[in-house]
Amino acid sequence: MQANDIDLIKEKEQRDELTGLLNLNGALSHIQQHASDPDGGYSVIVYLNVMNFKSFNQQYGFAGGNEYLKGLAGEIQSIFSDEVIARTSGDQFIILAKKLTQEIITEKLEKIREASHIHERSLTMRIKAGVYLSEGTETDPVIMIDRAKIACDDIIKVYDKDVNFYDDELKKKNELRQYVIDNFADAFQKRYFKVYYQKEVRALTGKVCGYEALARWMDPNYGMISPAIFVEVLESVHLVNKLDLYIIDQVCHELQNDISYGMAVVPVSINLSQLDFELCDIKSEIDSIREKYGIPTYLLNIEITESAIASGEDFLKEQINRFREAGYQVWMDDFGAGYSSLNNLKTYDFDVLKIDMNFLRSFETNSRSKVIIATIINMAKELGMHTLAEGVETKEQYDFLRRIGCEKLQGYLFGKPKPTEDFVKPDEFTFDNCEDIRFKSYYSKIGEINLLGSTPLRDKKMEVFNNLPIAIIEFEDDNAAPIYANNAFKMLLSTMGLMNQGDKKAIELSSILPFDKFHEAARKAEFSPDHRAEMDMVINGNLTNTKLKFIAREGNKAAFAVVARNLSFQGAEGNKAESIQVAMAHVFSQYFRVDLYDENGTVENIFLNSNQHALADIEPNAIRAVELYSNMYLYPEERERFRKFYDIPSVIARVKETNSDYIVDYYHSAIPGDNGRMQMYMILPFNYNGRWKYISCCRYADDINDELKYGIRDD
Repeated sequence: MQANDIDLIKEKEQRDELTGLLNLNGALSHIQQHASDPDGGYSVIVYLNVMNFKSFNQQYGFAGGNEYLKGLAGEIQSIFSDEVIARTSGDQFIILAKKLTQEIITEKLEKIREASHIHERSLTMRIKAGVYLSEGTETDPVIMIDRAKIACDDIIKVYDKDVNFYDDELKKKNELRQYVIDNFADAFQKRYFKVYYQKEVRALTGKVCGYEALARWMDPNYGMISPAIFVEVLESVHLVNKLDLYIIDQVCHELQNDISYGMAVVPVSINLSQLDFELCDIKSEIDSIREKYGIPTYLLNIEITESAIASGEDFLKEQINRFREAGYQVWMDDFGAGYSSLNNLKTYDFDVLKIDMNFLRSFETNSRSKVIIATIINMAKELGMHTLAEGVETKEQYDFLRRIGCEKLQGYLFGKPKPTEDFVKPDEFTFDNCEDIRFKSYYSKIGEINLLGSTPLRDKKMEVFNNLPIAIIEFEDDNAAPIYANNAFKMLLSTMGLMNQGDKKAIELSSILPFDKFHEAARKAEFSPDHRAEMDMVINGNLTNTKLKFIAREGNKAAFAVVARNLSFQGAEGNKAESIQVAMAHVFSQYFRVDLYDENGTVENIFLNSNQHALADIEPNAIRAVELYSNMYLYPEERERFRKFYDIPSVIARVKETNSDYIVDYYHSAIPGDNGRMQMYMILPFNYNGRWKYISCCRYADDINDELKYGIRDD
């Protein structure tokens, strides 16, 4: 065989058939050949790994996968045109360079990610990169490539990081990983692993309602080794199930002791890895341990991280169902940590959703966090799942989560994780501090109420429903028609005899509404600062309240959101409702606004028929609402007197002084166009179900004179 033929064979052995790039052997050979170059050898190794490539192959077949790899290889060659490129395995590449700065490397990698999108089809791909910058002392190219790969592997599960440079910190981390592999058996035998417990607190009561069991490695050489290190390593060598079963055994043993001593006992959550399900029959193993110590299923909750759920759909679904059918609660841990969260909720049945702590980290600085958390709580309740928020560190976070109906809370606000010997027993395990396990179901039922939904009392039937009557009304020139009306809005019209429930025809607003008034309210909404307006009117004998919000205008078309309610809907109590309606109609015919104050310091607008705003919707606090009202609608010199007149706590005493059932005062209107018209304000207190309420009515004083002048009677 001739030398040229040998060279061709050698060249072929070092080339990747699919892309024509060097393969791993070719890359190693290339580094060695140029190690003694006068201008220096290859000092930069970039290791690329394509995420989600397995899914790409499944969706588009191997031919489609090959096309993607060839396209990506071409992009890498184009962007790193002066460097050596190799494909080391199916979806992994390396780039060899002699001199590149971190900034240039980062810029070029970003260009690769952007360029790769044209080859992705409909499936989004992520490209992770690990970079090793040689110190000039390495003699083995395998070590250099391996360190670049270590840097890449370190961010595989880090959702928001795509480039990682190998440094001293990563070097120490890698050394610690190796230490874990070499010393796990010894640590296991010498019981260096301990269980730390972190409190789970019931938001409603502030009492401890559970604990999460966390594994800690207390090493004589390194001190406490983080589970972020040893769990990942034990998973990689398929030993994590031994650790998890050891922790569960410790938990059951300590629960047994607490039960024996008559302490308040609450459930403990234990974490399972995806590998626990693959390496053994984890449910049978847990059952065996639990039965050994006589621990009931309701004292152990099974937590499965969202990342573990991300694969193995059918198998894991069956395993989760086995646990739930046996009486265990199964929780999804780290919801929202970066995986296919919503798809998992569609696929699996969980009892509790644990909201990832990252949502609370930007709680004070990013208002979107509150909206996202509230949306998650609302969704979980509608799906019949309970909720727990991790990472609670401030009283503000606690108050917010309690207000939106998050049932359980966990975080440093309630204490850091600690071993059982650091608890002050039995003081910390009394019913003053801990929830009585008998009330677990009781509070669970309370937790099912969705405080954020529009139908909190409705049974959960997996239906999308809103009982608030809403419509989108579109004005075009002088015509108005609903382009959307929900079922509740149509039901509202039917209660007023305006349409049949089954009527599918378009609603003709002009035939059912005082159109001029409706059009006037729409104009007011469009041109008011807050784009809102409100009106009360009588339709077919029904007193209705309608709120409008201007949405948008384009040319002669304008859209408005409308929320309406029938204030005189009789329901089942016909006679009583009719009497109330007569009384209301009498009051509303005499006054242009009626408000209801409560002894708890709040105010609600009941009726409004003027150019004023229903300020209670903006400010329900009575004191602030009165101040806001006086500043908007009264002469400056009369405002302080008005605020004193509406000092609600002193109303009853002032009523007694007048020897009547109410108090009255007069003020000038500052509304443009009223020209200082005098208004009469009356406050009438009454006691309802053991608490004081106050009706506030307002009318123009000259209307009273007109009634007397023309003989208009109040009856």
